[in-house]
Amino acid sequence: MIIKPGFALRPCLRLRRNFHADPHEYVSQLRLCAARRHLPKARELHARLLATGLHASPFAISALISLYSKCACPADALSVFLSAPAHPSNLFVWNAAIAALASNGLPADALRLFRRLSSEPGLSPDEFTFPCAIRACADLGASDEVRKIHAALFKAGFGAEVFAASALIRAYSIMGLADEAVKVFDELHHRDVVLWNAMVNGFAQLGQFARSMDYFRQMMSEGMVPSKFTVTGVLSVFTARADLGNGRKIHAFVIKMGLDEEIGVSNSLIDLYGKCHALEEAEEIYESMHERDAYSWNSMMSAYQYSAHHAGTLQLFRRMRRNGVMPDAVTIAAVLPACSQVAVLRFGREIHGFAITSGMRGVKDDVFVDNAFMDMYAKCGALEEARLVFNGMPSRDVASWNIMIDAYGAHGRGAEAVELFEQMVAVGLAPDEVTFVGVLSACSHAGLVEAGKDLLQRMEAEFGLAPSMEHYACVADMLGRAGLLEEAKGVAEKAGAGGAGVWRAYLAACRMHGKSAQASEAAERVAEMEPQGSGSYVLLASTYGGAGKYSELAEVRNQMRRKGVRKAPGCSWVEVGGARMHAFVAGDQEHPEAAEIYTALHGLMGWMRGRSGGTFLR
Repeated sequence: MIIKPGFALRPCLRLRRNFHADPHEYVSQLRLCAARRHLPKARELHARLLATGLHASPFAISALISLYSKCACPADALSVFLSAPAHPSNLFVWNAAIAALASNGLPADALRLFRRLSSEPGLSPDEFTFPCAIRACADLGASDEVRKIHAALFKAGFGAEVFAASALIRAYSIMGLADEAVKVFDELHHRDVVLWNAMVNGFAQLGQFARSMDYFRQMMSEGMVPSKFTVTGVLSVFTARADLGNGRKIHAFVIKMGLDEEIGVSNSLIDLYGKCHALEEAEEIYESMHERDAYSWNSMMSAYQYSAHHAGTLQLFRRMRRNGVMPDAVTIAAVLPACSQVAVLRFGREIHGFAITSGMRGVKDDVFVDNAFMDMYAKCGALEEARLVFNGMPSRDVASWNIMIDAYGAHGRGAEAVELFEQMVAVGLAPDEVTFVGVLSACSHAGLVEAGKDLLQRMEAEFGLAPSMEHYACVADMLGRAGLLEEAKGVAEKAGAGGAGVWRAYLAACRMHGKSAQASEAAERVAEMEPQGSGSYVLLASTYGGAGKYSELAEVRNQMRRKGVRKAPGCSWVEVGGARMHAFVAGDQEHPEAAEIYTALHGLMGWMRGRSGGTFLR
């Protein structure tokens, strides 16, 4: 919900406090409360209705039910329905109650109430009842039930009703029954933009992007004017395809149609540009928005995160909190990886504490969010806190185990990683390829050679998973660290033509053990597979430098210049005093205090040279 600054409920009528007040005055006020989602005022009006005895009016009952529904209070809505003085005999009241349950995440209750209505003497569902029941079926994935309702709808003579037909198309699309959706659409003689949107968006959600675009083109060719919902559906297609060119064309169309002020359209454009790594364009749209909802903030944070602009993600989250916008589970999932990448543990702890104490909706007992917190703690070096999150999870998926196994491996605690792997298998959860990357890497860092060999053998024999290049690279690294260079070379040769990463692991092992001849051979193999890759050249140069072979080192650097191979500069982040995030790349001169920073750095390097007898960074 969007709340504008200075919001206040303005009474449109002065209610008479006597017992002969007109119920329509109360209904008007109730509708205003519903539009503004003003629950305290709504409860006050409800109390007055009870006091005046006007609560028995069908108009008042349906208005109260709709109000509580819009305020996300389905239990109150149902209580009003069930406590009506006389058995509800007005269809509007039934429709309001069924809609309240269906729109507030209680589809099973909505469907039960629909069935009860169908058996009521003198009452039959109408064109407004059926769409709510169909929506409930879609949320439940009840394909047989929606077919029964479809038949009842047709029998009742509402098959050509736009809202009912669009609800059917949406339900069939959600359940993957595309042919059924097409059949409903094709049987309609009159189609409005709502029905076209149902087809465009339905196929987009099914991942059938070509068919979605076919309906969009057909819609345009028949002279139908697209709405904001059409635009968001088409943009979702181009976002999924990372099709920046066509996305920009739709953006131009949006401006031409005057839809650029629509929040949903702007959010979809931010998603598009974010997924296409066009951050400047995403920022331009975001900053031009006069009003934003939670999705706007989440979309921009996700755009930053997708382009690894971690400082931007964290800065926008701080700005979100300063503006009084409540984060949700999607916000947490977007911002925690940024904390992990720049190792801002204090900030991550603050977010975790805020999520717990605020009772943030969608966070408690959410596996996805718990996994994000656990990953953040692990990558920030707080292994014990990561384990506390893991132990406190009421349920865990494969990713939960993978994160914890990888965390133990990254902290050099290979034995615990292997033990956790065995626990995972013991509880009946099948490990996947990511699990084996984590546990093999853990064996490598902890020197558990025999355990690593055994795991590689079990991977295919016991779990039916074929080792990939990542798994071979972990094993080659493990063998190389242990000094078993010939075995590591054998693994690299087994990996085949696409095993550049495995040869790099072998090259790193040769460098570690000062075997420059073998390192040179490995570097040649990597260069053949990745001519423009800098990793093998850097490792080889480091090997020659460590062995004092400076002429060979100079030749490697000359080769890099001749072939146009450049090493991507590393980037570091530092947070000072919890106030601001600073990012640096090698040779950076952009920081406003660069001169002072370099003065301090040169002084520190001089001190280190002095302490090391003048040999440091020779």
